[in-house]
Amino acid sequence: MKKLANILIFCLLFVWQLPQNLVALCWLPFAGRVRKIAYRNYCIALSGRLPKKASGVSLGNFAIISADCAGDERTLRHEVDGHTVDSKIFGPLYLLIIGIPSGLHLLYRNRFAPHKPYDDFYTERWANRHAGL
Repeated sequence: MKKLANILIFCLLFVWQLPQNLVALCWLPFAGRVRKIAYRNYCIALSGRLPKKASGVSLGNFAIISADCAGDERTLRHEVDGHTVDSKIFGPLYLLIIGIPSGLHLLYRNRFAPHKPYDDFYTERWANRHAGL
């Protein structure tokens, strides 16, 4: 019965987070060789290829961690225990509130402000707070 409940919760969350889940499913064919790292909080953590200087991305029921950071527990917690909480809270608005601003922040920081702490931005602070980092 518990297994059935977990499947039901996963499916309901999948629908609630549908926009980011669709982005993740479209991204996976371009992520190169993908392997499962972990499954927790109804999120499948996978190792795969990401854009330069990106350590991970959380999209709904999926967290894709760069191969270089696949063994880094802090990155895994930040993505799986952090950003996925925001995804569950904001549902279909996650990409507008968290995903897109976080990606733009990464691009801006890498190009114009590499000296600034990464978690200086609200999306990263929130993820760290959810993950207990």
